[in-house]
Amino acid sequence: MPNKTLIITTINAAWAKENSILDLYLESFRIGEGTQHLLNHLLLVAVDQEAFKRCQQIHPHCYILVKEGSDLSREKVFMSQGYLDMMWARILFLKHVLALGYSFVFSDADILWFRNPFQLFDEKADFQIACDRYKGNPHDLSNAANGGFNFVRSNERSIRFYEWWYESRRSYPKLHDQDVLNKIKSGKELFEIGLKMLFLDTKYVGGFCERRAGVKDVFTMHANCCKGMKAKIADLRLILQDWSSYRYLNGSSVHWRAPDACLHSWSATPKRMTSPTYKGVAEEAALNSRHK
Repeated sequence: MPNKTLIITTINAAWAKENSILDLYLESFRIGEGTQHLLNHLLLVAVDQEAFKRCQQIHPHCYILVKEGSDLSREKVFMSQGYLDMMWARILFLKHVLALGYSFVFSDADILWFRNPFQLFDEKADFQIACDRYKGNPHDLSNAANGGFNFVRSNERSIRFYEWWYESRRSYPKLHDQDVLNKIKSGKELFEIGLKMLFLDTKYVGGFCERRAGVKDVFTMHANCCKGMKAKIADLRLILQDWSSYRYLNGSSVHWRAPDACLHSWSATPKRMTSPTYKGVAEEAALNSRHK
């Protein structure tokens, strides 16, 4: 892992509570291939006191980021004002991290890490980002960027880019950071800054929007294109169980069972979803495999 490089993940109380998304996120590092040591470089950034307290109980590297005048502790409904506030608070924070001379991988907590993604990153690129939809060319600016996973090198270009990205929120007050990025990434300002942007292949940096990442290829898996925490938890548990079965069966053919709940999460009358108590999916999957 490069020097002065962090993995940064923001959490609020809803996502950090016991048996929730944060537990699944950390578990993926523990049961991945060559990912355990990456936990030493993971900084969890809490946006409220409750999340910070939980972080201190389960992880050694915690930081609290409180945005004055906002309550960021509860689950944020997609595109609500609270959701927008949380997204833009993290962009501003990440700009400050770059200004301090630290490069980073930013990862949403609803992304599972199964292999070390640093081997995927281009050494010459300043900003590399995941996609909801990937068109086959990492240089194609029409790829649909997903701001939940990106690798950014600290330099003058990336700092200027984050400043521009943050300021662009004023031009698009009803859009979140990802949609604003997709609006501005083809603008002349990007070329004036000189930032080299690349898009990561969904075959390896996978997600539920475009289901191309098979278990033999996947490095990370994102519960994107999914509405609501219950749906995310249900499907992330399935993904973890399938990965554990794959490891336990020494690479035998295993296929993802998710997304399932997430496919129904956007409907007016969603399918009933259950979220079983979290209890170590690796052991659970191994037990299930013995009875197949």
